[in-house]
Amino acid sequence: MRALTLNVGVLIGTLLLIFSARSEAVTKMARATFVVYCYDVGVSALNGKPGVISVQPGWSGAREVNWVIYDPQSVSISKIESWLREAGTYIDTLEANMSTEPGEETKQ
Repeated sequence: MRALTLNVGVLIGTLLLIFSARSEAVTKMARATFVVYCYDVGVSALNGKPGVISVQPGWSGAREVNWVIYDPQSVSISKIESWLREAGTYIDTLEANMSTEPGEETKQ
């Protein structure tokens, strides 16, 4: 019984540590919106790149965009722009900020 209590305590401590580290990581994420020729090409160009958390394709007015959530400690805006240029789809960067919430623009 004592071993079970010890194991449960270790498990709870580990979970608290994981959730604490995860919430700290969330505050370090940033968001940027990139105007692209083709948002599907942008998604393909950025998925799996170091520091890129997620890429959401969509529209901002009449422009195709990629909303990117990224870790600014691991990757810079200019590096993301260069990956999009290499894929032949980069047009412009609309915005970049430290919010992790996607914009209110119309999604695909």
